[in-house]
Amino acid sequence: MDKSTIKMLNIRISSNKKSTVHFIGFRILFFKLYINLVIINNRLQFTGVTSMHYQKILVATDLSENGNRAFAVAEQYRNIAGGVITPANALNEPVWPEGIRLPSLDDAATKKLMEFSYRKCREAAEKHTPAEFVDQPYISYGDPARTIVGVSAGYDILVMSTHGRTGFRKFVMGSVASKVCRMSKAPVLVTSPEDSPRPFKRILLTTDFSDESCKAFDKAHWLLQNTDAVFTLLHVLSIEYAGGLADKEELYVTVADRLNRFRDEHFAGFAERVQTHVIVSGNSVHRAISKHLSADKYDLIIISTAGRTGMDYVVLGSTAAHIIQTAPVPVLTVRP
Repeated sequence: MDKSTIKMLNIRISSNKKSTVHFIGFRILFFKLYINLVIINNRLQFTGVTSMHYQKILVATDLSENGNRAFAVAEQYRNIAGGVITPANALNEPVWPEGIRLPSLDDAATKKLMEFSYRKCREAAEKHTPAEFVDQPYISYGDPARTIVGVSAGYDILVMSTHGRTGFRKFVMGSVASKVCRMSKAPVLVTSPEDSPRPFKRILLTTDFSDESCKAFDKAHWLLQNTDAVFTLLHVLSIEYAGGLADKEELYVTVADRLNRFRDEHFAGFAERVQTHVIVSGNSVHRAISKHLSADKYDLIIISTAGRTGMDYVVLGSTAAHIIQTAPVPVLTVRP
């Protein structure tokens, strides 16, 4: 055998060794991926979630104590839905998260600020959610509401607080939360400083009988299927004057009957877990709902951000905005 033939054989042997090494490396990588998926699936089954559809949950925060409360509610939702949480922080001024304003930021300082926010976002999320279910934080500059809405387009749900810092550093406050709820195509779960996160056992669902308000029913159905929660389907008949007590009573009976039929139509199979309630009120719709919330205890409110107008309808954009800012429990808003 001449030298050239020996050289060619050596090259082939070397090539085969490299291919074998690459093949073994690929199998090891695939095996690790498989093991991770099994672990995640087992964790989801342990929490009662058996579906392999992992929801993408975006949590917007300004890193304040109130802003970070959204992570507790987000984890509560994730325990039902499964999925991964992505923290998000929008920086619209040259300010450190502690609230110290800087005169200007060069590229190095900007990078350092964003790295700091990135680290704080992960820390805030991991106080409530296991690290393996926390995705890379999204940090950016821009108008808070528009930035949040833009990012949320790729997520199944957005979670945020109604109040964050005040003054020049305000971020997630009532006005921003209301704007996000109106603009976001994804459902928005809003929490407030008064919330005490607890399992969703009693849920209030509002309706004005319109097609728009029914868009929120999809989330209600999902919760009925994945939890043992009981619902109250609420309609507020807001009137200034009904022509006397007899007229009011007759009107109440008519609307109550319609609401029962509406419940049976949209929640067939769940009627025993969905009770109905009609409020005849001379106050505004949101005041009537607020009064009802103070008298009865709920763990979650589901409301559409738009509906019909007129004295006999409930779910209006302004009503949703008031409820978001004043409700003592988390509010899940759905944009039609």
